[in-house]
Amino acid sequence: MTRSILVRVLVTIFFIAYPFIVYFGLSVVPPSFFGLVLVVLLGLRFGILLPEERVIFLPILVVFLAYAVTTMFVDSAQLLLYYPALVNFTFFLVFANSLRSEEPLLLRFVRNRGYATSKYAPRYLYWLTAIWATFFVFNGLVSIWTSTLSLQAWTLYNGLISYILVAILGVGEWLFRRHYKKRVGVST
Repeated sequence: MTRSILVRVLVTIFFIAYPFIVYFGLSVVPPSFFGLVLVVLLGLRFGILLPEERVIFLPILVVFLAYAVTTMFVDSAQLLLYYPALVNFTFFLVFANSLRSEEPLLLRFVRNRGYATSKYAPRYLYWLTAIWATFFVFNGLVSIWTSTLSLQAWTLYNGLISYILVAILGVGEWLFRRHYKKRVGVST
């Protein structure tokens, strides 16, 4: 396994498990430690990006680094709980902003991977991009709300329920897409 793949896997595991790491870690280490870990992981992740990817992700990195550094210096457990909301609102901005272009984000993904698209694909993927953008706003707002309840509620939602909701939306879209393709007579 190459070093960049290992870094991607480790960083991905950390960010997926973030709610549980915070939940169990807060009893052992101060919140500022998590800010430091975020700075290191974001730096590692950014370091393995290709040069053309760095240009695209630099503004996002700056926002996340500002959050991580603030977390380091403020040393607030409450501030740690806003990370999933920040991720969701960032996804919302990326997805929603792409709706203003001729190629919404999901259509760009499909075309960049070399998949053939039917005449129905641009409109379908436009609406699918809009649905995901709406989901990310909803998910971010619920994440903030759970941070006001308890650490247990926040961990349950952000570490489990939100992932289940992503899976439900993904599977639901896949099922709907199969039905839609039959209805419009598209095989691919």
